[in-house]
Amino acid sequence: MMTIGKRLILMAACAMAGSGIVKAGQQDLPNPEVYVRAEDQERARLLNHPCTEADVGRGCYRFGNSARRVIPCTYQIDVKSRGALLQAMGSLPTDQCYKMEKPRRYRGIWIDEFEGQHFIPEGTTAPQWPRTDPSSAGWREQAERARAATIWLDVERVKLGHGYGNRSRQKLIDFVGRKTLYPGHYGHVGMSGSEIIVDRVISLKELK
Repeated sequence: MMTIGKRLILMAACAMAGSGIVKAGQQDLPNPEVYVRAEDQERARLLNHPCTEADVGRGCYRFGNSARRVIPCTYQIDVKSRGALLQAMGSLPTDQCYKMEKPRRYRGIWIDEFEGQHFIPEGTTAPQWPRTDPSSAGWREQAERARAATIWLDVERVKLGHGYGNRSRQKLIDFVGRKTLYPGHYGHVGMSGSEIIVDRVISLKELK
């Protein structure tokens, strides 16, 4: 799940008729307990229950010729683009959606690269993503272990911005932040096992 302000997930438009929905994260059947709000916990419990016409407007919405379940932590909005009215879905910020640990101090390496920035806490090593063919034995298991160990760092509230350009940048960062309480699918397309929101930067040093 992306955490930059109000995230938008396009759902429907005339030019997109019949296309599928992009989910925030890749949680097929998430644990309801990860969510802050009772309504999102209930949405998670019902995700594998098909919608009927009678459910539209009550936990389900119409998408083309079918009815779909409302994803936890999302809300419907209308967006105008090139004169057309698109139906879209906004998503709550991470700490309004998911239960978080109490604020604490962290220190480590912040790697900022296009759609792949992550945090490596001091005293740990970077997750080892598989370098073999995806069809090879054990590839999926190794990829999932790496994904689960990857930490997405949300720096938007302290306005650090991104300056990766044509290459990644690495910085030693000391900060106070809050980590998601439960493991899940966070960050860009859900490819991180946890997320930390940076609330206050203590120091920041360029490494390369």
